[in-house]
Amino acid sequence: MTIPRVACVTVTYGPTPTLAPMLESLHRTVADRNVDVVVASQPDAAGESAADVVARFPWVHHVVLHENKGFAGANNLAVSEVDCTLVAFLNPDLILTEGWLDPLEEALGDPTVTIAAPPLLTPGGEIDEAGQIMYSDGGSEPWGGSGFAAPYDRIMFSRDVDYASAACWLVRRDDFLGLGGFCTEYHPAYFEDVDFAFRARRSGGRTRLVTKRPVVHDHALPKPDRVGIAMSSREIFRHRQADELRSQPDRRSEDEGVERVRDHFCSDRRLEVVPRGIGVAEAERRVAEAGRWAFEHPTARMTVHCDVYPMVEAWRRQWCPSGLELLVEP
Repeated sequence: MTIPRVACVTVTYGPTPTLAPMLESLHRTVADRNVDVVVASQPDAAGESAADVVARFPWVHHVVLHENKGFAGANNLAVSEVDCTLVAFLNPDLILTEGWLDPLEEALGDPTVTIAAPPLLTPGGEIDEAGQIMYSDGGSEPWGGSGFAAPYDRIMFSRDVDYASAACWLVRRDDFLGLGGFCTEYHPAYFEDVDFAFRARRSGGRTRLVTKRPVVHDHALPKPDRVGIAMSSREIFRHRQADELRSQPDRRSEDEGVERVRDHFCSDRRLEVVPRGIGVAEAERRVAEAGRWAFEHPTARMTVHCDVYPMVEAWRRQWCPSGLELLVEP
């Protein structure tokens, strides 16, 4: 039997009505791939779980948990059950889009990338998260949505980020196990993903936002009891990662731009200004040259300012997934 290259792991708590559409979208997008799918179901306080939903999908390997081991414990257990090269952590409230997996696999072709994550969109198509900022006080904001509502073209290009929500991650199984998996101190939930990302960074790894194929995250607003859990986990994180937090940026002012917090660990910054009035062919050549440089220097920032050209959106589709920031100057 061929060992699957990718295992998709999902953890549920309680009945989880969003699980069925997530699994349907997963099957639709990876049906032609050698992919293992694992769901670890946990009962809620009333003893209800997603077992009935999982039973409708015979191709899913079901790990039945009889107690709430939390996000970290349940995911760690599920990973121990699979034999694969790569693990995709998928929240049960995702809708996977066509082609979501390939760009993440391509990103992990760089051995210094430990975590590859796509942008998350709302069901209405707005940016929910394009990576996250971690501030020195241990608080964070997602790029986009209700967090740092930066302009689309300042955040929707592939780049290294402090961390990205583990709602959708692709990692190497060996890396995940080698770093000790998710930390179970954060039981039942929250901050496991950023703690892992910080441990990966301390070991020389990177978290890469991969913008080519966003996925949809249909999550509900947190209930009051979940906010309390998150605040408790934040205190654990601040204690565990105190040294790392000293190198993180302070919180931004309301009228501040994106560069200081977005690019605080960039290895280099370069700006290419395409002069007004030059022909489309020459503008395209300069953008392509900058795009190739961005691709070859993934830890740096290459920004292009150009005039309004009919082909700008085509250039963005071609080069922003390679790490180029392309801004149009009106």
